[in-house]
Amino acid sequence: MPQITAIEPQKRKKGRFNIFLDGKFAFSADESFLVKNHLQIGQELTGLQVEKYIKETELTKLFDASLRFLSFRPRSEKETSQYLAKKIAHHDSIKYKQALASPQISVVIEKLKKYKYLDDLEFAKWWVSSRVKSNPKGLLFIKYELTKKGIAKDIIEKVLSKFPSETTLAKKAIGKKLKLWKKLPPPKLKNKVYLYLRGKGFNYDTAQEIFAFLQRKS
Repeated sequence: MPQITAIEPQKRKKGRFNIFLDGKFAFSADESFLVKNHLQIGQELTGLQVEKYIKETELTKLFDASLRFLSFRPRSEKETSQYLAKKIAHHDSIKYKQALASPQISVVIEKLKKYKYLDDLEFAKWWVSSRVKSNPKGLLFIKYELTKKGIAKDIIEKVLSKFPSETTLAKKAIGKKLKLWKKLPPPKLKNKVYLYLRGKGFNYDTAQEIFAFLQRKS
């Protein structure tokens, strides 16, 4: 059986240690993990124990990496799962990849959900709110974005029902452009309005409605 020949503190990460088996690096762990499992130099480990320890320590590292990933902005479950899959795929060690198969990703995801770090409903609310406030997009475009991020259809419909109508969003989207276009003749204005709104993901009927609205105002 492999034997623990060294337990060395990491230089860059305080409180973490590298464990060596038979003179070769095996895995890293924090101090609480060492105490919990009573790991010490000279101790012999079975193959199953080594695999178990690698899985446990790597799951902890994946969870911590997920928290860093989520610290930049809210994420959907799908985004986070894809991130974790890439982390595992890019790992140099085949042993680690075997220990951390896709079911382990689910373990991390469930833990993140348990502690409210992941919530697709809250993510969808945040995503739509940001689209409405800073850079209005058409509802079909927003639906497409949320679907790509793995948000369920019922959540999308629920969230969008609480936000402004397509027409209201289109008026807001085009508001700043009207000052630049106010002197354009109707044919050119119509072309500008249609192209701009279609580029923002609004449908043809909404673009037509907005142009008619602008004509009534002028």
